[in-house]
Amino acid sequence: MRALRVDAFRGDAGGDAHRGNAQGDDRRVGWSDPALPGGSDSTPVTVLHIITGLNTGGAETMLAKLVGHPAARRRGLRQEVLSLLVPGTVSERIRAAGIPIHTLGMKRALPGIGSLARLAAIVRRVQPAILQGWMHHGNLAASVAARLQPGRPAVLWNVRHSLADIDVEPRGVRAILRLQARTSHRPRAIIYNSRVAAAQYAAIGFDAGRQAIIPNGFDCTAFAPDPAARGRLRTIFGIGSGAVVVGMVARNHPMKSVDNLIAATALARKAGHDLHLLLVGNGMDSATLMASPATAAALAQLPADRMTLSGERADVAHWLPGLDVVALPSSWGEAFPNIIGEAMACGVPCVTTDVGDAGWVVGRTGLVVPPGDIAALAHALGQLARLGASGRRMLGLAARTRAIAEFSLESIAERYAGLYAGEAAQAYHRATGRR
Repeated sequence: MRALRVDAFRGDAGGDAHRGNAQGDDRRVGWSDPALPGGSDSTPVTVLHIITGLNTGGAETMLAKLVGHPAARRRGLRQEVLSLLVPGTVSERIRAAGIPIHTLGMKRALPGIGSLARLAAIVRRVQPAILQGWMHHGNLAASVAARLQPGRPAVLWNVRHSLADIDVEPRGVRAILRLQARTSHRPRAIIYNSRVAAAQYAAIGFDAGRQAIIPNGFDCTAFAPDPAARGRLRTIFGIGSGAVVVGMVARNHPMKSVDNLIAATALARKAGHDLHLLLVGNGMDSATLMASPATAAALAQLPADRMTLSGERADVAHWLPGLDVVALPSSWGEAFPNIIGEAMACGVPCVTTDVGDAGWVVGRTGLVVPPGDIAALAHALGQLARLGASGRRMLGLAARTRAIAEFSLESIAERYAGLYAGEAAQAYHRATGRR
């Protein structure tokens, strides 16, 4: 089987025949036929998304956006979510969209006998036509779940993580990746949100013929330029009017390399740029950051009135357009960072390290530096500071134009829906022999 083209999910003619017209041509997949699953005289076809957990993160956020979008309903698809771990904060958003959530209530990512029994019971009750795994443990669970249900639903994997070096991954994750590489011919498709990640996983043995590359999507109405956001941001966080505000919105995790951004900001300030660093996200609060001696030492290089540390917030879209610069200093692991797309949609220029597809996503609308290069990161921050407000505004408008053209949530949700519709139709044809 040849690799799936991105165009195959845009509604273009001539998609991969083996994928069951995954481009989503309603006439060809036959959704107007009442005899087909999802037709007018039958119940909707169910897609069960299986994910490790529902705490705040890029994969979890994209899942919430996807299942809350009407694209699947327009194609006669019903969506439900199964969290292996106890559902976290993102579950509230999913429930608010009317999407049922199931959970195994696990305390850790690897299941025991009881968890497997609960998994089998949930899958048999939901009776999905499609099992969509998310992230490594969710993909593994989807494959196991398919073997626990009569009729064997179609299994799709969704990889949300780049893999520049498998040796930096925890030992348990390395074992799962090697197992999945050996069994990667079994899922109907392996979705990647990053071109770089797709190549990296193929290099460790993932079946390249199963690739489907679908970028992250963004609501460019909810995330949009707002002249009032600048004053709002400074009021919310108590930031004065003079400095250029550099924001990092992310969870505090080693791969995010927050210490590098702190050091780069201090270095840019020494070069004469009045920067104010704003850190927002899970673990970005003062107590957590100061608990790390290395991070505390880095923060000591910044004046107290030129840094703001905040925990996780649910109102990011409200103040994100008020930032002058968004920075992402990650050293590894990123595939397609959501915050980069959200900032671009808001018209905020970005500085990012070249990890995963982050550099490609930003393109010429921001600055890209090598991972781990603090001096280059400081220089990039200085470049954007020197542009002035009008220069950053022009760069931000170019970023928004790119976000709308390439990464709108409407088009991305349609591509997922088209893939699911094609898979459901193929499953129906296989089961009935109809063509």
